[in-house]
Amino acid sequence: MPVKLHYEIFGMGTPVLCIHGFPLDHTIWQPIIPILATNKQVILPDLRGHGCSPVSATPYSIPEMARDVIALMDDLQLSQVMLVGQSMGGYVALEIAHQAPDRLLGLALVASHPYADSPQQRQARMDMIEHVQEDGVEKTFSDFPKKLCSEASIQEFTWKIIRGTDAKGIVGSIQAMAERQDRWDVLLFASYPTAIILGEQDPFIPVEVRHRLHIECHNTRLAILPDAAHMLMMEKPLEVAGILQEMME
Repeated sequence: MPVKLHYEIFGMGTPVLCIHGFPLDHTIWQPIIPILATNKQVILPDLRGHGCSPVSATPYSIPEMARDVIALMDDLQLSQVMLVGQSMGGYVALEIAHQAPDRLLGLALVASHPYADSPQQRQARMDMIEHVQEDGVEKTFSDFPKKLCSEASIQEFTWKIIRGTDAKGIVGSIQAMAERQDRWDVLLFASYPTAIILGEQDPFIPVEVRHRLHIECHNTRLAILPDAAHMLMMEKPLEVAGILQEMME
């Protein structure tokens, strides 16, 4: 059963639905609202287990999280949206595109990519789950904001969100990411505009992934933003919003 997601809506016009990453919430998109909402309708949901959305029973899966968002689109009577996903939100966005390709006007991955975890990455996620269960959220993720971004104000902002995220939601999301399927074919066969926006200094997107994207995703715009890491919508809001606007022209 889909979870009823908390959301906020800003502006009017072509709908742009932005999905946050792990373990954050919809407020990370605040810096681009004043730019996009001048002529677009910006829809910002909290994924299950995050923000103000319900913490459902685990395990979670990316397909279930995608169905939550599709159900929200149905409730809001949005036949099609420009879909934007940051980090884990990109995995959810790709799954929405896989399940309901006719519902997309475009797809942008921000600090994200379409590939499944390697066995080593899956094991690292399982280890993280153990740390959360044994040590709690704050101890496990005390250094996480520094990995997301080098800017102190953004680190402080994200840390407040992380500290308030329920451990069950965090564990469920880690499980979902570890078990997700490869979805690069979504970008390969998309009939709508697609883009991947990465930060040059993002520690979560290794060089080999960027190289693979260059080779395999021929029809997708790949933008590498200098002096930026994983929180691109906060670090480079003008650049991110500009790319999204261009995709909808």
